[in-house]
Amino acid sequence: MTDRSITRRTFGLSAAGLTAAAALPGLMGRRALAADTVRHGIQIGALGALRTTLPDAGKKYDLAYDIKDFPDSTAVLLAIEQGALDIGNTTSQHLVRAISEGIPVTWISGWGGGYNVLVARKDLGLKPNDPQGLKALIDSRKQSGKLLSIGVPTGSLQNAKLAVYLKSIGVDPDKDVQVSNIPFPAHPRVLQAGEVDMAMTLSGFGALAINKGDAYLYLHLYGGSFGKQEVGFLVSQKFVQEKPELVQRIVQSHADAMNLFIGKPDMQVQYEKGYSRLPEPVVEMNEREFLQYNYRTNIVDIKTMARELRDLGWVKDDYSAKVDDYIDLHFLTKATGLSTAELSHW
Repeated sequence: MTDRSITRRTFGLSAAGLTAAAALPGLMGRRALAADTVRHGIQIGALGALRTTLPDAGKKYDLAYDIKDFPDSTAVLLAIEQGALDIGNTTSQHLVRAISEGIPVTWISGWGGGYNVLVARKDLGLKPNDPQGLKALIDSRKQSGKLLSIGVPTGSLQNAKLAVYLKSIGVDPDKDVQVSNIPFPAHPRVLQAGEVDMAMTLSGFGALAINKGDAYLYLHLYGGSFGKQEVGFLVSQKFVQEKPELVQRIVQSHADAMNLFIGKPDMQVQYEKGYSRLPEPVVEMNEREFLQYNYRTNIVDIKTMARELRDLGWVKDDYSAKVDDYIDLHFLTKATGLSTAELSHW
């Protein structure tokens, strides 16, 4: 979910099923027709449980999903804008960046959160979740002339969350520590080699480093002041306007697929194992201890992200007042039978 420079140029289940059927009056008449192909963009290695369950869920609504891998959320956002994708998953940060650039997209469903973990090299000697201890260590390293080093892909959601956390404990992320631009897959290796002291990483790679014994969890930045809403699904505003019936079927199939594992850790693990190449103990840790899925959207978390990005200087203005204009949950309302208010938090 890493980010590059973004510009306009470079950039209740059974009841719910009945509700969905009522919302799709033309569905039965479509059975004799070929399925609609839906181009779906997902980051490489991400959303394994959805990749496993969505194809079958789509068949019920005459949808054939063509899942395309992308290196990061910026690439997904650009592909949606250019019409190369019908739907894609992205982060709350990228929704705000789209708003800031005037990219006409619509957030139609949540996915979940828990992806942000800060792990430390095994012999660092720092207690877990000890902000005072971390601050003291950072100050000591600064005085010695050897800054504490933290690996994180530049411009990623994890980079933003790291900067916000450091500022909250009185640390200047630009002066008091050395933040190195290291891609997520390399984090376990650089921790093992002692090339960095800590890594702000995706939970899967954090779990991998922990499982290998080269790192330990310092902090899971999830819930409370960190927020829960990190990932959701975007389509173009043009797609919503021109093909609302197709958007409805896409949202319904996503809700059906997610209902197979939302709040069901055993199923969550089972479906993820059907796709993931990570060792089984790593999948177990990642799915049971870190990740939480829900098609609802904590809109307040996205608005907080908008303010945080402004405070970090990553966007020019506070776009929190515009967030509601880029979220449309009425398709999900029809798909689930839940009200917009119920779908606006989890």
